[in-house]
Amino acid sequence: MKRNDDTEALRQELLDEIYAGAVSGLDAMLLDEGEIRSADAEELQNISQRYGLI
Repeated sequence: MKRNDDTEALRQELLDEIYAGAVSGLDAMLLDEGEIRSADAEELQNISQRYGLI
Protein backbone atom coordinates (compact mmCIF):
# COMPACT_ATOMS: atom_id res chain seq x y z
CA MET A 1 0.00 0.00 0.00
CA LYS A 2 2.82 2.44 0.83
CA ARG A 3 4.42 2.06 -2.61
CA ASN A 4 1.13 2.84 -4.32
CA ASP A 5 0.65 5.89 -2.08
CA ASP A 6 4.18 7.09 -2.93
CA THR A 7 3.55 6.58 -6.63
CA GLU A 8 0.30 8.51 -6.52
CA ALA A 9 1.90 11.30 -4.48
CA LEU A 10 4.67 11.59 -7.10
CA ARG A 11 2.08 11.56 -9.88
CA GLN A 12 0.20 14.40 -8.17
CA GLU A 13 3.40 16.37 -7.61
CA LEU A 14 4.24 16.09 -11.31
CA LEU A 15 0.72 17.10 -12.33
CA ASP A 16 0.90 20.10 -9.98
CA GLU A 17 4.23 21.04 -11.57
CA ILE A 18 2.88 20.97 -15.13
CA TYR A 19 -0.28 22.85 -14.19
CA ALA A 20 1.79 25.55 -12.46
CA GLY A 21 4.00 25.77 -15.52
CA ALA A 22 1.01 26.12 -17.81
CA VAL A 23 -0.47 28.89 -15.66
CA SER A 24 2.85 30.74 -15.76
CA GLY A 25 2.89 30.68 -19.56
CA LEU A 26 4.59 27.37 -20.34
CA ASP A 27 1.58 25.80 -22.06
CA ALA A 28 3.72 23.08 -23.67
CA MET A 29 4.11 21.46 -20.25
CA LEU A 30 0.53 20.22 -20.60
CA LEU A 31 1.72 17.89 -23.36
CA ASP A 32 3.15 15.61 -20.65
CA GLU A 33 -0.15 15.26 -18.78
CA GLY A 34 -1.25 12.08 -20.57
CA GLU A 35 2.16 10.49 -20.10
CA ILE A 36 2.11 11.29 -16.37
CA ARG A 37 -1.42 10.00 -15.88
CA SER A 38 -0.66 6.65 -17.55
CA ALA A 39 2.89 6.14 -16.23
CA ASP A 40 3.85 3.34 -13.89
CA ALA A 41 6.13 3.92 -10.88
CA GLU A 42 9.38 3.58 -12.84
CA GLU A 43 8.22 5.89 -15.62
CA LEU A 44 7.15 8.48 -13.03
CA GLN A 45 10.66 8.38 -11.56
CA ASN A 46 12.12 9.04 -15.02
CA ILE A 47 9.71 11.91 -15.66
CA SER A 48 10.46 13.46 -12.27
CA GLN A 49 14.18 13.34 -13.09
CA ARG A 50 13.47 15.16 -16.36
CA TYR A 51 11.66 17.85 -14.39
CA GLY A 52 14.45 18.03 -11.81
CA LEU A 53 12.22 17.00 -8.92
CA ILE A 54 14.48 14.15 -7.80
